Amino acid sequence: MSVAGAGYAAYIRGVPHALPAGEHVLWEGAPDARALATHVFHRRVFFLYFGAMVGWWSASTALPFAGSEYWSGLLVRVGLSVVVLAVVESIARICARTSWYAITNRRVVFKVGMVFPMSINIPFSVVDSAGVARFKDGSGQVRLILGKGHRLAYIALWPHCRGFEFTHPAPILRGLREPAKVGQLLAAAIAEVSDVGHRSAGEAMDPLDSAGSRVSAQPIGA
Repeated sequence: MSVAGAGYAAYIRGVPHALPAGEHVLWEGAPDARALATHVFHRRVFFLYFGAMVGWWSASTALPFAGSEYWSGLLVRVGLSVVVLAVVESIARICARTSWYAITNRRVVFKVGMVFPMSINIPFSVVDSAGVARFKDGSGQVRLILGKGHRLAYIALWPHCRGFEFTHPAPILRGLREPAKVGQLLAAAIAEVSDVGHRSAGEAMDPLDSAGSRVSAQPIGA
């Protein structure tokens, strides 16, 4: 986390533009790769599916159990299953490595993009509500609901949004190790901004969010 001191600008990791005067980072972090693999890329579903398919083939095949053809066929199927599971795991790790979330005292920032990195800026003024979801493994996520007239492209957000929400995708901070803590911090930050009126009309912003009152997405380094 980069904190501004006297004469120093504050930065969000991976975003080249400095935060404007008066804005600072409250929390930032990366999604957990294991949580992404389990809850976003559905590692368990793939494991159960391929396990069931291999089991069904083993039980229904007419090949003799002791024959080489049976074992060759089994090895091929198990090998293909392992390859698919490895791909799912790799995608989850790449997504975790190329993603970074930050909450400042004015906005939420997503630094995402496995192929084309970009920063997505969501001012508190456009957030209608937020919800926290926790899973049995202790991980969780925070989902943001944007107000009417504010939307982001699904292709820019995925997988940091729900699948198949093409028309109005809701940004989600995925794979959080402490979802309740992050959710409470976000709620407090939004409430404070609302109370003190940080979002007055015409407030100047830096290149991270030139509009100040709308969501925006731009390539990293632009």
